[in-house]
Amino acid sequence: MYSDWKSSQLTDSISKRFREEVTRKTGERSKPSGTGFKEFATNRINIERDARKILSNIGKNITDEVEKVGMLGPEKGELKCATSFKFQQGDIHDAKYITMTSMRKTDQKDFVQMIKDVKRKSTSDDLFDSITQLNDIPDIDKIKSISDLLLFWRRFTLQGEQYSPSNGECSMLNLHNELDEEKEIYILDEPERSLGNEYINDVIIPLINDKAVQGKIVFISTHDANVAVRTLPYNSIYRCHDIDGYATYIGNPFSNNLVHAVDESKVLDWKKISMKTLEGGQSAFGERGKIYGNN
Repeated sequence: MYSDWKSSQLTDSISKRFREEVTRKTGERSKPSGTGFKEFATNRINIERDARKILSNIGKNITDEVEKVGMLGPEKGELKCATSFKFQQGDIHDAKYITMTSMRKTDQKDFVQMIKDVKRKSTSDDLFDSITQLNDIPDIDKIKSISDLLLFWRRFTLQGEQYSPSNGECSMLNLHNELDEEKEIYILDEPERSLGNEYINDVIIPLINDKAVQGKIVFISTHDANVAVRTLPYNSIYRCHDIDGYATYIGNPFSNNLVHAVDESKVLDWKKISMKTLEGGQSAFGERGKIYGNN
């Protein structure tokens, strides 16, 4: 069957070429070999087929893309970023969906409506009126494929529902993502800012301690006792000001010493300095203990 069809096609093309050459040499147009209905019908069928194909593809559903953003603590759970996609089908007016390209929604909708019109009129006399209107759409040249009809809606979700994180929660996520990256050295500047103590205790401190177990280096500048003490730092750097000016002491909770960086004869008690600097002093720490223990 294929060889017969191909043979017929070759014969037709040779015959057409022969007629063209006769016309060119004699200057007289050769008589048509047919009424042209075949070409007319084939053209209409192809137009209807292509319009149907476009409409079929833009009618397909696209699965949402969901990415993990970070933890908002054990009670709230994990924040995610969800992106929904839709093809413009001529009836999407929702402002939350925006175009993937610089095309206007109005031109997208007009395009789809005219494609529907072309499909419906594929065998009608006024088909080419619809095609003319289609070509008159201002941004018609920007539509190269159906991807130019794509719309998207991106938002944060928490437990499947749309959610807007607060400034504090954005700080949580930034810090969590920073610690979640695989690096050799981490530098954290006052990670407790805008964060609740519960989140620091339940999420951040375990992450920092886990980095230490892995042999990573974590530099932390902090005024928070939980971060400064509960992470069990190998080295604490204490910067102070006295009658001699600014001084730097280095030590750790294991030796309970803070040694002057220049004059090693000057030694401070790590526990007392930590309690004074971070807790407001021993008396303040004791008062809180009494309050917590008072039934």
